Amino acid sequence: MTHRRILLVLSMVCCSTLLMLDPSPAQAEISDDDYATVDESSGPIVRRQLLYRSSRLELQPMLAQTLNDSFIRNTLVGANITYHLNNSFAVGFTAGYGVLQTDTSLRENVYETLNREDPNRLNQLSYSYVSWAADLGISYVPIFGKFTILNGAITHYDFHVMGGLSVVGESGVKANENGPGIVDSALEGISPGGMIGAGFRFFVGDMISINIQARDYIYSRAQVSRGAVNPQLSNNMILSLGVGIFLPGDVKISR
Repeated sequence: MTHRRILLVLSMVCCSTLLMLDPSPAQAEISDDDYATVDESSGPIVRRQLLYRSSRLELQPMLAQTLNDSFIRNTLVGANITYHLNNSFAVGFTAGYGVLQTDTSLRENVYETLNREDPNRLNQLSYSYVSWAADLGISYVPIFGKFTILNGAITHYDFHVMGGLSVVGESGVKANENGPGIVDSALEGISPGGMIGAGFRFFVGDMISINIQARDYIYSRAQVSRGAVNPQLSNNMILSLGVGIFLPGDVKISR
């Protein structure tokens, strides 16, 4: 009887040892490769992301102002049409026409000084200003996100950069509008060039955004004539404020 108990105990110990040396698949450890497979198949970190720009047409009426004219600034009304290929890249066309010209302090000082000291020289001067401008280019959104207003409404935004080709139409005016002088026709005409710019877009709904954009038009121009013109490569910054209307109205959502 005692021998049988000893044999039974030895058998149980052997079985336990064999189980420990040959674990079942359910008890096997997960290797690093298995963890890598799980991570790779888990999908993107951010899901259900709102794609406010992807595959949408944006129509934008705008009001703009030239900033660095030496003698005459111009307020323009215009519009932009942009098709967003995806949430980052887009192609667009912008055009604006000047409706209100204002004198800079430099023009006022020149007029006061020459009108008092040398009226004949004043009558020989004429200035150019941006009459209209248009550009065709691409835009890229490197930064976008959202923030809350007063811990309430959530507003989505983006920062975008632009670049492309431009065409600028310039007109001329006499320095002394009441004098006998004439406008130098060499100041007037159409000048091709390039455009670079950047802007912020703030969404106030699924279809509406407020856009603040700055475009730098780079082209050859002469801003003043004293009987002869000297065109130079220069730039004219135009700052615009617009309202973007996005079509269709539904915003795409990423998976």
